[in-house]
Amino acid sequence: MQALSGERLLAAWDRAHDTHVLLRAVDLLGEVLPGVEREQLLQLPLGELNRLLLQLRQSSFGPVLEGYADCRRCGTAMEFSLPVASALAALDAQAAPDHLEWQQEGQHLRMRQATAADLLACAQTTDVDAAEERLLARCIEVDGATIEPSELAGNAMVRQRFDHLHAGAELRCALSCPQCKHEDNWEFDIAHFVWLEARNAAQRLLADIHALACHYGWSEHAIASMSPHRRNAYLELLSA
Repeated sequence: MQALSGERLLAAWDRAHDTHVLLRAVDLLGEVLPGVEREQLLQLPLGELNRLLLQLRQSSFGPVLEGYADCRRCGTAMEFSLPVASALAALDAQAAPDHLEWQQEGQHLRMRQATAADLLACAQTTDVDAAEERLLARCIEVDGATIEPSELAGNAMVRQRFDHLHAGAELRCALSCPQCKHEDNWEFDIAHFVWLEARNAAQRLLADIHALACHYGWSEHAIASMSPHRRNAYLELLSA
């Protein structure tokens, strides 16, 4: 996996900024995994996709995730830090197989992990319950045949197995509010978080390119190709 920096960072930002958040994550990975097509990434199980995104974050932006969340009780902003290695270990500890098979009421059922393609297919369904049923229907087969979403409504066993299958795709952070001491578990949206970091990094790089190009007349390519250390050295000279 290559690091997301320089012209590669700008290309990823340019390609992804007007697309759906799920496609943004896939396009970021497409820039750092040469030879891997978007469709291949869309078909990866969500757990594997999230692991790749965490590895991308580590190689491109450092080993520690830093962010904030608002307390659900009093609204106080809470900062948090999470080592990427710990996040990867947590996902690995919860990892489930990529599919499950079982017998139920005389039928053979097979369920696979959902993919980004599955989520995209359900993204336009505004009713939450209908979207969940449609997602389940895409991931499950009964005796080798697909099943109608309506047949899954209220099927507690199917939903329980679906949750078990995706435990390794979810990352939760335990946060304690410093103001009201309320403790809560927050679901960490890896795809959205990595996209925000990539977007912010690209915008900072564009600002650096603008400053150096205006002063020295260098091209975007020349400035983006510099190492961050060299680029920062020139920016310090400008501000001296």
